[in-house]
Amino acid sequence: MPKGRQRPLDDGTLVDIRVTDEKGLVILPNIGDFVQIDGSVHGQKAVYGKVRSRAFFYVHVTDETFCHVNIVVEETDDDWGALIKQ
Repeated sequence: MPKGRQRPLDDGTLVDIRVTDEKGLVILPNIGDFVQIDGSVHGQKAVYGKVRSRAFFYVHVTDETFCHVNIVVEETDDDWGALIKQ
């Protein structure tokens, strides 16, 4: 989501999340976390910023339940170089 907008863009970046752990454990960024997604593998631009919101949508199909997660990442003016030391 571009900084200063009230609503996210309609054509966001899709990132597949696959649960491979037997317990179904998935680590998702929380509101306020800094996120960077390198989209170059799929020909998309990089996404980076701070998580503004998360929404979970559960769909039950026959005997399986699927969870679709919508995470909105908002652009910020934060200095990424000051966040961590590599």
